[in-house]
Amino acid sequence: MTLAFTPPPCPDSPLRRLDPRWKLAALAVAALAAAVLRTVPAAAAALAGALLLALLARLPPRWFLGRLGATALFVALFALPLPLLLDGGPAWRWGSLRLSAHGAAVALLLCLKAAAVVTLFLVLLASAPLDATLKAAHSLRVPGLVVQLALLTYRYLFLLADELARLRTALRVRGFRNRASRHAYRTIGRVAGTLLVRGYERGERVGQAMRCRGFDGRFRSLTAFRTRPASVLTSAAVVGGAAAVCWLDFRPL
Repeated sequence: MTLAFTPPPCPDSPLRRLDPRWKLAALAVAALAAAVLRTVPAAAAALAGALLLALLARLPPRWFLGRLGATALFVALFALPLPLLLDGGPAWRWGSLRLSAHGAAVALLLCLKAAAVVTLFLVLLASAPLDATLKAAHSLRVPGLVVQLALLTYRYLFLLADELARLRTALRVRGFRNRASRHAYRTIGRVAGTLLVRGYERGERVGQAMRCRGFDGRFRSLTAFRTRPASVLTSAAVVGGAAAVCWLDFRPL
């Protein structure tokens, strides 16, 4: 297994033509609404709306499903034990195991909410160039330092991944094989330390180069924004959908 970072696709789509400021604000509201849902039907509706936006953004299926699958594996570490740990409602017994209906419902709710939030994030990431999205965030009063850190973090993930790939190649050339042994664990620790040291040294060189070129901490982009009726209407529809899902979630039973 290897670590691979690929730039997000940015296909031509109706969502790409929208003003990034309106799109960022609407998707942020929708993600916040999805994160606070409490019922499974509302979370399922939020996921359906997020998938509709992914369809409108024309996300490549393989790229989208790969990221969503990685999220599912991570969330499963927390969701799978819930039917065993939470009590309440009917229960199913299988030998010595007791699975509660309440725990299963909480696990399903967690998975649906995580899938909805990640889908909205992927739509935002792949429906506009990253510099345009970060400039939109800066226009919405996100501090410039946060924007700069996000941009540099994204940029140097690829460099660290390339550095790790070179270290892995060097290890394989020298006959190293990753096994459950003391020698393998010691070697992995040394590789991790080497990667951190090289990353720190590269960061120092990049910082010096930026200061030599007159970097003053301000975020700049050549992207020009222009508000159009389509951007306002689409953002209003997304926020309205988020409000409808919240009403479905918080309405009296």
